[in-house]
Amino acid sequence: MDRSAQAASVMGWVGRTVLAAVFVYAGAAKALDPAAFADAIDSYRLLPHPAGVALALYLPWLEITGGLGVVWSRTRLGALSLLFLLCLMFGIAVASAWIRDLDIACGCFGGGAVGAAALRGSLLRSAALALLTGALLWAEETRCARPDSSAGSV
Repeated sequence: MDRSAQAASVMGWVGRTVLAAVFVYAGAAKALDPAAFADAIDSYRLLPHPAGVALALYLPWLEITGGLGVVWSRTRLGALSLLFLLCLMFGIAVASAWIRDLDIACGCFGGGAVGAAALRGSLLRSAALALLTGALLWAEETRCARPDSSAGSV
């Protein structure tokens, strides 16, 4: 393996580890207090309350599962696709709240700052996570498309 391939491999590992840690932590923080997360979802005023409650119970476990799935090569492509979609959906929800000038916390990590500045920060974080996830997804799709790719590599 040449130096550039080694560097790409290390960068991919670092990116996947960071992404996994962020999503497992965020999911766990929300799973520990689903009532508070349901309130955070309701504050966006995008879903009816029963749908928000269902999402508050389901989404944290989806984030945890996706975060863990990024680590294992057999589930990586699906996990990255899922996390990319979640980043995009969350970015749209935050942008919507920011445009509508809602004075809310993003609810990402179980609480946090409130207001337009906090939403801008959440939007930037979501965009950064979407870019990281998209880059990892592209690299994984490229790896899987190569005929010499080893499906069992980590």
